[in-house]
Amino acid sequence: MEEENEEINTFDYFNTDIKLLALHIVLESFYRGHNTFSLDQFLKGDLWKIDEIAEEIKDTNDYGSVEDLVLQQVIQMIKDLHIGKIVRISVKDLSSLSEKIIREAVEEKNGTENEVMMYSAYIDEVYKLKALKDAQRVDMKDFHTEKWNRIDFTEDNFHRHIQYLSEIGSSFIEFEVEFGKNGPIEANEAIDDYIDNFCEDQFIEKKPLYRQKSIYFSKQIENFVEYIKRFPLIDGSMNIPFSSLFEQGFEVVKVLSYLEKQKRLKVRNWNDTELWNVKFHKLPITVASLFGQEDTKDTEKTDNGKEIKLNLSFSLQTGTMILTNTDGKEYKIKVQGQVQKEVLRVIFQHPKNTYTEWSLYDISETLGGNDVDEKAVKNAIYQFNKKVKLTIPQVENLFELTKHSAQLNPKYVSVS
Repeated sequence: MEEENEEINTFDYFNTDIKLLALHIVLESFYRGHNTFSLDQFLKGDLWKIDEIAEEIKDTNDYGSVEDLVLQQVIQMIKDLHIGKIVRISVKDLSSLSEKIIREAVEEKNGTENEVMMYSAYIDEVYKLKALKDAQRVDMKDFHTEKWNRIDFTEDNFHRHIQYLSEIGSSFIEFEVEFGKNGPIEANEAIDDYIDNFCEDQFIEKKPLYRQKSIYFSKQIENFVEYIKRFPLIDGSMNIPFSSLFEQGFEVVKVLSYLEKQKRLKVRNWNDTELWNVKFHKLPITVASLFGQEDTKDTEKTDNGKEIKLNLSFSLQTGTMILTNTDGKEYKIKVQGQVQKEVLRVIFQHPKNTYTEWSLYDISETLGGNDVDEKAVKNAIYQFNKKVKLTIPQVENLFELTKHSAQLNPKYVSVS
């Protein structure tokens, strides 16, 4: 009973790109009315075969292969997030699977002892599956359905029958999900909540496994824009390969998720093979366009030698910061993210205190300390500085930030 009541930590499903991608694939199928999946759909970009994972699996008896690990993790994800129930797990077209194994074994030129044992294990599992299938066919009355050449298992007994076959036959392994009424919708909302916090750098210290380091979101967008310059853009559409999953400068699934949520682009099909076809809604593609800001070519054209001064006003209701220069030109910045809005609310709620030096600790305490710590406050101000610079390139840092404080930069602001 204690295990049933134990709270399941699902954070990793959102924080790890390849798992978030698997979740997108499952939910995309739900909204499109499909409920059957093949294992190879979740093996994008060969990401799961990085050495650390493969070596770890070899040292345990928990999984027969990396593909076996992926299958079990996707099934567990569907259960943990209450997306639905696994109706069946099947191996289809046993004859074609046998041919594939034999063909690859014959084509193996430098077979080691381990590889010989591996192919022997494949053949042994297929032989046992055929015996099980023959036994099932004796009682089968319908000879004209897919079931005739398919062997079905339950979630509880599939693993001992296809532990090794998943490595060579991922396209032959499928599973069917009976989606719940609310689970998929709640999972989709959980993705949105995660992305909202991710783009505010709330999880900067929670580096996903197998990534070298965490990078601020604004920098990830910059790196993403630089990366996609290598690919052709045709009528606003671009093909982004799965190799982008390996890039260390940005987390591609999270970046695409954010941009799709903000309606800056549309991923045609998360379950595409080899690449994602992405339609960008605003051209040219720049850091500013992806953040929903004005194009920098239309921003302030002040000479480098001319001083720039701004009057500031912030509306919490609309979440908009208005910056007005000495010529009366207005720049409107839509503030996204609740933490950013609340930090600016605190700073601008009393005009006489707005332009003084603010302790990050004091702002944090005003916002509830435990919910928004000093690091979150600093990140919010840092991100807002980046948004201002996207709109007005001459403004390097609207807020001067130190380790423990923040203050509007007197170089750029006019004290009202």
